[in-house]
Amino acid sequence: MNNDILKIAFNASTVAGNIVKNMNYTPSMSQPQLYSAYPKILFIPTIKLSYKLFQSDMNLLDKDIDKDAIKKIFLSTSQLNNFLERVQEKKQYEKLSLEEATKKGIIHNNIRFILNLFFSKGNKIHIFQKIFFINNYDWNNHYEMASVNSMMETIYKITINLTLHEGGELSFTDSTRLSCLQKRNSIVNDYYELLGLHKHQSLPKNLPLATAVPLARDVPVARVLPLSRGSPDSASSASSASANKNIRVTSDTKVGGTKKSRKKKN
Repeated sequence: MNNDILKIAFNASTVAGNIVKNMNYTPSMSQPQLYSAYPKILFIPTIKLSYKLFQSDMNLLDKDIDKDAIKKIFLSTSQLNNFLERVQEKKQYEKLSLEEATKKGIIHNNIRFILNLFFSKGNKIHIFQKIFFINNYDWNNHYEMASVNSMMETIYKITINLTLHEGGELSFTDSTRLSCLQKRNSIVNDYYELLGLHKHQSLPKNLPLATAVPLARDVPVARVLPLSRGSPDSASSASSASANKNIRVTSDTKVGGTKKSRKKKN
């Protein structure tokens, strides 16, 4: 029997600004009438989830089911346990320990699966009795585990950022603004993670700034060395010199800030 839970807190914003911060998600926010009897999302940490697992060719279900039916499996304890029994009967997946599942990235995969299921682009969410449409979500891949011994369950806690909009169709301008907002939030999250900070912490003072290093004023100039006698190119150098014996060449080169004159006599 599986009693694990995925607890999702979220921050939500639109092009107009922030709507809520650190609000706990409940399934009824997605569909108030249909999911009102389901207060939590159930979670499987040790079996890798994918949409293929819920198709009839895997012999776990009698027919293919859509996303709404898959959602109900993760809302109803009885449906989820029936599904897990079928998985064990058909021996579709090896039984892994929690430590093995963690090392193989199954927990991260399954959290992402649930998020894509409930927070995909275009899904509705009800906040403060207003309907919003999800444009995208952002998760920083972090989760926390908390055990509830009295109920023999483990709670997996995560926080996501939702970018929302009101109404059905987005204009091109609003879509662009929402994409820019998401990129900004993603950059801010990455920056805080890089510094090892949480969003509620202030940035450290006197951050080191990158400075440009000035180039040296007197950069050495490469010079062409004369060919040694007897080298294969000496004959050609000699003929070139005789052909130009009547030409006087004077060049001024500036090396290290000083002016030198060089003359080639006939």
